[in-house]
Amino acid sequence: MNSTRYSATDLLALKLAVLPGSKVALLARADKELWPYQEVSGRGGKRRVYTPPAYVVEAMQQAQVNSLLTQQVAPALTPAPAATSQAETTAQSLCADARLGVLQVLQSLMQRTGYPMKKAAALLLDMARLGTASEQLQAMLKLARNERGRPSADGLPSVRSLLRLAEYQQQGRLAPAQRQPQLTVPPWAASFMRHYQRPEKPTLEHAYRQFAVQWQAEQGQADLPSVWQVRRFVSKVGEISRHSGRMGERELKTLKPFIRRSFADLLPGDIYSADGHTFDAEVQHPLHGRPFRPEITTLVDIATRKAVGWSVGLAESALVVLDALRDACLKHGIPAVFYVDNGSGYKNQMMLDSATGFMARLGIEMINSLPYNSQARGVIERLHHSIWVKAAKTLPGYVGRDMDKQARQSSFKITRQAIRQSGTSGSAAAMPLLGWGDFVQFCEQQVADYNARPHRSLPRITDPATGRRRHMSPDEQWAIHVAQGFVPHSISDDEARPLFRPQLLRTVRRCEIELLGQRYFARALEEHHGEQLHVGYDIHDPSRVWVYDAAGHFLCHAELDGNQRDYLPRSLLQQARDKRAQGRERRLQNQLQEVRAERYGQPALTLQADEVLPGLRGQDIAGAFERLHSSPASTPTAKADEFAVPADPQQRLQLHRQLTASATPLSPQQQRWLVSYAKSHEYKVLHQKTA
Repeated sequence: MNSTRYSATDLLALKLAVLPGSKVALLARADKELWPYQEVSGRGGKRRVYTPPAYVVEAMQQAQVNSLLTQQVAPALTPAPAATSQAETTAQSLCADARLGVLQVLQSLMQRTGYPMKKAAALLLDMARLGTASEQLQAMLKLARNERGRPSADGLPSVRSLLRLAEYQQQGRLAPAQRQPQLTVPPWAASFMRHYQRPEKPTLEHAYRQFAVQWQAEQGQADLPSVWQVRRFVSKVGEISRHSGRMGERELKTLKPFIRRSFADLLPGDIYSADGHTFDAEVQHPLHGRPFRPEITTLVDIATRKAVGWSVGLAESALVVLDALRDACLKHGIPAVFYVDNGSGYKNQMMLDSATGFMARLGIEMINSLPYNSQARGVIERLHHSIWVKAAKTLPGYVGRDMDKQARQSSFKITRQAIRQSGTSGSAAAMPLLGWGDFVQFCEQQVADYNARPHRSLPRITDPATGRRRHMSPDEQWAIHVAQGFVPHSISDDEARPLFRPQLLRTVRRCEIELLGQRYFARALEEHHGEQLHVGYDIHDPSRVWVYDAAGHFLCHAELDGNQRDYLPRSLLQQARDKRAQGRERRLQNQLQEVRAERYGQPALTLQADEVLPGLRGQDIAGAFERLHSSPASTPTAKADEFAVPADPQQRLQLHRQLTASATPLSPQQQRWLVSYAKSHEYKVLHQKTA
């Protein structure tokens, strides 16, 4: 019997004397004796299939021989159905096992009866046809039969076939011969693969059509393979070779071998890994309330898989990374190694400067992974899915890639409509997205839930509540290390404040320090003129900075514009500002009156017909006013003769009433004037007075 892998159920079904009779005891022995195993997928999840040790294999073989001699059924040697293929038993190995079993039965019959092999084979087949042989023996005979031989009505082999089994055994080919694939490379293979191995990833049929056109143009119709020949050749090519050219080096990494890193010897705080993640759901912006996707930076301890720190910001930046690092150091201690990628949030002067950088001040060694090598940071990459992707799917503003497009569009319309209603009506419209404060609390709860959940990369323990075996949670793994004497390199809040303030080197000029576009002053810096000092600042409070010498000793506080005084007394400036404001009010009031007059159609000046302005050189103002308000005609003379608007307001009102009451048809110019005049402020005022 060939060495194969068996599940615990298969081994229990053999009922071997060398193995225990219960599944729990069998699994305990396998763990104790370190049996090699492999996890395979099946119904109900994954299960283990073992490679039994030598003494178990010998017992299995002996049980097979005994069952054949005593004609008892051995379930382990029955033909395996399709459902038991998880034990990696192929049809060829089953056939070889069956043939070996038949030979053993033949040898037993020959020893017991003294018959030659031919007569013993005939006796064995007669017993099988008459039904006196066991079902196990009949199944082995049918399985040992050569399928390429002559058809058999009862499925049993012939005597000649049984006699050949001894020859097969001597030649070492009890298993049926397998057709070996043709591995020769046809002459057209290289030409076809140039069309197939392209980054556009064309289908085989599309690549074949292009290849056929080129082949016929260069070689003619001769030796042109069919698409089925090409398909068979491609199926024989290895996975990596087939996808070379169709996939880049980074994508091919998912198919190539890799190295699993062990963290069994690590202690908590040895390595922190960090990475940023754009949240897959929209929340309300903390400043204007509009939907946006925040950036979350998370730190995980490699030894315990615990999320030790996190921070959320409006976008990925060094300040968000700094806040997440501060959160981790305050709660769980300063790490020895900070393992991150090559992003700008990590590789910057604020982090890496030898004098003022946080890594140097905290004593942390930063290690950057290779570019485009996210597999090296698989722990933190997986944590994004375990915490934030799953958390985003629970919120109404989820916009992930696997979100239904129609549902995403509906959510987009609802949120934008809520924004428009809130902006126009001024009422608090029902916004379906989380507010900023609620979102921060939501993130805090998600991290706590993750740290309390069992993690499959951690060792197994017995659950004290249920009594069942499960993996430890990150919190439990951390607590075990603490119980064993681990002491994190923690710092107090007072120590963290100066440590986590960003610092820059600035030169003192006459007690002044210029930092981030502002001036800070302190008289205590008088003796440090021209020196470069370390200046720490608070990103939330620009009113002052902290000044340190080269050794890190605190010198003083420098106040924002600490040496600035008013150029003039406040009272004089206030009087000048009031006078200027009054002048602006007068000018704006005059502009407002002018705008209102233009809007309602009231003339700015009321002129008599005989009044002449010097600048018009004697032109008639009344005639100009009539031409201004008259409708355009074919010629200016016809326009004035056909319809003229009086200059006097009372006459214009009287003309409006006459035209309104007139039974004769009005010209287009008269109709337009009636409509425009009825909307003017002059008409409304005069009409109310005379009504």
